[in-house]
This record gives sequence, C-alpha cells and structure tokens, in this order.
Amino acid sequence: MNREGEAKYLMAARIVTAGPAGVVLGGTLAIEGSRIAAILTNPVSSSENVFDFGDATILPGIVDAHAHPTLFADGRNYEEMMQEPNELMVLVGLRNLRNHLESGVTTVRDNGGRDRNAFYVRDAIIRGFAIGPRLLVSGRPITHTSGHFHFCHEVADGPDEMTRSVRKLVAEGADHIKIMASGGATAGNQPFYPSYGWTELKAAVDTAHELGRLTTAHCRSRQAMENALKAGLDCIEHVEFLVPRGPHPLGTGRIAEGLNQYDPDLAERLLDSEMFLSFTPQTGGYDSLVRLRSTAKERVLTDTESKELERLEKYYESKLGILANLIRDGFLPRLAISSDAGVFDTEFGRMDFGLELAVAAGMTHLQAIEAVTRVPAEACGIGSTTGSLDVGKEADVLVVRGNPLEDLAAIRDVVAVYLAGTQVTRPPH
Repeated sequence: MNREGEAKYLMAARIVTAGPAGVVLGGTLAIEGSRIAAILTNPVSSSENVFDFGDATILPGIVDAHAHPTLFADGRNYEEMMQEPNELMVLVGLRNLRNHLESGVTTVRDNGGRDRNAFYVRDAIIRGFAIGPRLLVSGRPITHTSGHFHFCHEVADGPDEMTRSVRKLVAEGADHIKIMASGGATAGNQPFYPSYGWTELKAAVDTAHELGRLTTAHCRSRQAMENALKAGLDCIEHVEFLVPRGPHPLGTGRIAEGLNQYDPDLAERLLDSEMFLSFTPQTGGYDSLVRLRSTAKERVLTDTESKELERLEKYYESKLGILANLIRDGFLPRLAISSDAGVFDTEFGRMDFGLELAVAAGMTHLQAIEAVTRVPAEACGIGSTTGSLDVGKEADVLVVRGNPLEDLAAIRDVVAVYLAGTQVTRPPH
C-alpha cells in the first residue's frame, strides 16, 4: 500500500477519460492525494505505487443522477414500503449505496426520501461510519396535497408554500431541490397530468436559485415538461412525454393508462434551453423483464408470466422509442442516463442495465459511458469536480476487465473502484 501523500499510478490497456483527452491506449493515470495529477500516454517504471491492471479499461466513476437510496428495491409498491420505520430506511440506504459503489458508482444524486432519512445516510458516510459514494441529497421532494411521494412529508400548495418548502430544505442541508411536477406511481396519482402550474414551479426555482441550489423535477407528463421548461427548471427527470390515452372513464376516479407521445416542437424548445434531461430507462420493470426473459429460456412461462412479459416488452419498446428520438434530435450533450434505483424492483448496482438500454436506443458505447459519467456530473452541478478523468478533478475511478467500448458487458466486471483517490476495492495481486 502506498504511503500517505505519495503518488500512485494506474495502468491499463485503455483509459476512457470521457473528457478532452478522449481514449488513451496503453496509458497511465497518475493520482496524488484525492486528485488526478496527470494522464500519461505511456507506462511508468515498476514500483510499489504502480498498479498494472493489464487488459482492462480505466473509466471515470459512474454518476447516477437519480436514485432513491432509502427505498428497498424489492418489488413492493410505495405504500407497502412506507410501512417500514425510518431507522430501517437509513440502514437499507447504507446497504444500497455500498452496492452502487462496488459496481463503480462514485456519485449518487438522491431524488427523494421520507423525513430526514437521506440526510442521516449522507452524514453517516461523511463521518466515516459507513463506506459509500458521494451523496447529493434533496431530502423530501416537494409535492402537492396527496401528490406523488406525499408520504415523504414535504407538501406545498401554491407559490408561497413552495417558497417556504425550499427555504426549509436548504436550511436543513439539501444539496438540490426536487419537485414532483407530475403525478407518479403513488396511489391515487395520475402520471399523465401535471401536478403544479408553471407559476408554482417558478416560485420554487427562483427561491432555490437565490439560495444557490439547482432544481430538478419529476416530469412524466408532457404538460409537466412544458411547465418545467417555462418555469426555468435546471433538469427534468424521466422525460416520458405522457398524455392520457382516451377519455376519462367516468365513475372510476382515475385514468386507466397513458401514452408516450413524443412532441417534436416541445423537444426543439427543450433543446434550445439549457435544461438537462435525466432519462431513467430501466425503471418501470426492466429488472423483471430481464428475469422473465431468462426464465423463458429455461422453462415454459405461466400465463401470468407470459402476459407480464408481453406487457413489459411493449412498454420498453415505447419507452426506448422516446429515448431514440431524443438521441436523434441532438440531446446527447445534456442527456443523462439514470437508474431511479430503489423504486419497485429497480436494484442498486445495475447501472449496466441503463447502459444496455441506451445503446439499444441508438447511443454508441462511448456515448452511453459519457451519459453515465460526464453528462450527469454536469447536470448535478459538479462537472468541475468529477464525471471525467481530467487533471485536477477528484480521482473517482472505475477499472473493469476487458473493453466496454467493444463489449458493454465488461462494465459489470469490476476490478477496482477509487473514490477521491481512495481505493474501495482490492487491487489485483
């Protein structure tokens, strides 16, 4: 092990910087303290501080711009998860983040949890009680009465209450402000409709910006995306362009389903803005879809399983169609691929699923890697600190066997992870 303050050198067959240096073959990453000191285009002489990973790839640590660390990712719905006590949510948050870190995720943006749970998780990591990635905390997401995630306990109706909620969250230590701008999967909600008007959203945005905080909004509804754009949000989540499918079924109290309907005019206006898009391709059942596909290869599916497989295949065909349109229309510089881990069956430590789906929608392997490193770091306002391997940035590093530029599955074969220059997995012997 190298002594405190000494430089260490990581060598591999290739370095994917996700920055101006591009891809460096046969190079060396020099680290001094917590920061990147140099990217050398040649190997260095052998010493105790040189780690030669051989036929491997050195990448920036992954940045997940949308996750819910204090949720369980065990297939239950929100209402079932909310039966758990806060103490257990804090514990599961530490476990979830450790799983993410060991898979190569060195920064996570928390986008909503109950009470102060996410703050306690962040504090535990900062104080050294647990090992985890850099955690950017929103804490309680702002929602309207009975709105999506109302059980997290930050309810605000109208501009004045939005302002009050933002001030309170910032005073408690929120790194950014998360707003539920449309309905979601919380019982009684309708994801196809907006939750706030643009004036309410603008009150929150203006207050957050006055206090030095960025904003992001849950926007499944197309109209919610319109409202967020008009209000000047810094980022929107999910980006599904949902509209109601058919008329309201009177007497049921809710709409049966929605429709992903890409709007080129709205897309063009989003592109002309400075807003980032945080697309969450794997949320909504991709973990289950992968399992069902695997099961279908081993045995005949039950009728229930077959119907669920068919439903999920159609859902992801539609969802990837939206992502393909965004890629085609030029959003790559501001299009982050995020996990939404924690909800339903969306597990931590599986950012590879999001990468797979991004490539399936039309990204190259390198573009997909940038969409989980440099782009989300910029979306989170920490692009000067992390997200790419550049001299002076924090040494957040992922090392994987093989070449993910040719075989994306290599991203799962983790050899080592460094967080701010500190190794959190064992080096090769």
